[in-house]
Amino acid sequence: MAAERNRNFRRIGLQFAFWAVLGLLLLTILQNFVNISQTSQLSAYGDDWNDMSAFREDINSMGIETKSLVSSPLLLADIEDPRNTTYIVAGVERDTLSFPQFDEDGFITIATEDGYSPSEVDAIVEFVDSGGTVIVLEDFGYAGSIGEAYGVRYTGYQLYDTNYVPELDRDYIWMCLQANPCGMEGTALAPSTIEEHERWSSEVGAHPCSELNGEEMTRDEAGVCSHHWVKSSGNFGRIEYNATYTMLLNNVTGLEIVPGVRGALNDVNVRSVTSNQATLDVSGDGKFNPAEEQSSENQDLWGQFNLSIEACASTNCDPDEGGRVFFVADGSALINAIYDWEGFNEGKYGDTEKLIPQNDNAKWALDVIAEALMSTLEGEEGQPAENALVIFDESRHPQNALLADSYNTVYFLLVYFTGEGLAMLALFVVLFITFEAVLLKKRDPEPWRHVFSIIYYGFGDANRYTYYAKTEKIRQVFLSKVRNQNGLTVEEFHAMSAKELVGLIQDPVLAKFAIEPGKYSLEQSVALVKRIKAWGRR
Repeated sequence: MAAERNRNFRRIGLQFAFWAVLGLLLLTILQNFVNISQTSQLSAYGDDWNDMSAFREDINSMGIETKSLVSSPLLLADIEDPRNTTYIVAGVERDTLSFPQFDEDGFITIATEDGYSPSEVDAIVEFVDSGGTVIVLEDFGYAGSIGEAYGVRYTGYQLYDTNYVPELDRDYIWMCLQANPCGMEGTALAPSTIEEHERWSSEVGAHPCSELNGEEMTRDEAGVCSHHWVKSSGNFGRIEYNATYTMLLNNVTGLEIVPGVRGALNDVNVRSVTSNQATLDVSGDGKFNPAEEQSSENQDLWGQFNLSIEACASTNCDPDEGGRVFFVADGSALINAIYDWEGFNEGKYGDTEKLIPQNDNAKWALDVIAEALMSTLEGEEGQPAENALVIFDESRHPQNALLADSYNTVYFLLVYFTGEGLAMLALFVVLFITFEAVLLKKRDPEPWRHVFSIIYYGFGDANRYTYYAKTEKIRQVFLSKVRNQNGLTVEEFHAMSAKELVGLIQDPVLAKFAIEPGKYSLEQSVALVKRIKAWGRR
């Protein structure tokens, strides 16, 4: 009994140690990955000045469903209709967990370079190849691996330009979506330098809202082009499409098309550039030391840099012919303070001392959504497609609540171990080894004894004498009979002391037989079996 009690104590101790180590491991992962010191920002479901709720609300008002992705882009593989889905990545604020992955050559690698693992980037590429649209708004974060898949590189250095807003500071610059750079006239953009969007204003790749330009309709009939709707009389108005876009950016970096690299899409074009007097602050000192070439004394670069790049499957960027990816060198281009500049200036998102100038950030963003998700069916011009969906990637945004960020992390791990090939293989191997270890450590069960075996010993059977020599088996049968008759579990019975067992048997001869193993003659064994049968009938 004492030995069995010690085994139970060891088993409980091992279980406690296992769960303690597992909890410590999980706590370590969460401590390294969960970051609750930063305030939540760039969330489509937050209503602060640095969130994107105004953009999401405008999308919903078009009749388009919005969802958030809190785990991993691996789930994009489950999208039923990628052609009518837009995936938005805005300001990736933290790196991914560095887990082993299979690379494209089948070798094991550790993903440490950027915020998305190779498998996640592959999932995004497959989503675009299936006709999906992706908007990547990034500056100094971790979305570089997405750009590299399409031959686009983020420089990661602060960019300053002469086309900035003096009323704010040099961090706020203008981006004009046109082939040539726009210019300044005093403290404002010069109207004479503003041009139309190179693709959306042309016959090849014209924006679908331009086909409704000048038509009379109600606002509801305008659908995804309702942001171009101007009221005329009563409930009616007309579409006034304008292909000029002057966007306001904040804390910007530069974009580069990597020479000699063929990305996942065939057609890659620059849609916006800075002025010829822009500067990349490579040294990071915040000082402007322009130079056309870097040197040990001056590392900053001066010249013209790219602010927006568009990658498409075809020259006209038709969504029906393949997916598209829009890159903008600012992660905060669609925050409430800039996107809803009127509401911000009116104090909708809190008191402010600075006023944001009028801009076309909202018009550009909604035009991308309209082009991607407008129905192509006859008679549904301007209306969203039946399965139109916009997904906001919230998986790389720190939360300001421990439980929320912990949930996102655990969900990420769940998706990783069920969606990544190497992870699933590793999980299978670990579970297999664990189960084998449990089987090896598990004690062999006692031989199964049927109730008939308990009452088998007696006269009337020609083979009964062969059993009388097996006194240990007779003892085990008797003990099982005692346990069953008193309704005890195996654990409860083994935990009993010898004194308690004697109290249950209440027969000195059988009690001695049960507690003190010994050798018995055939006559003694027969007498014990008779006594056991009689005890069982009490």
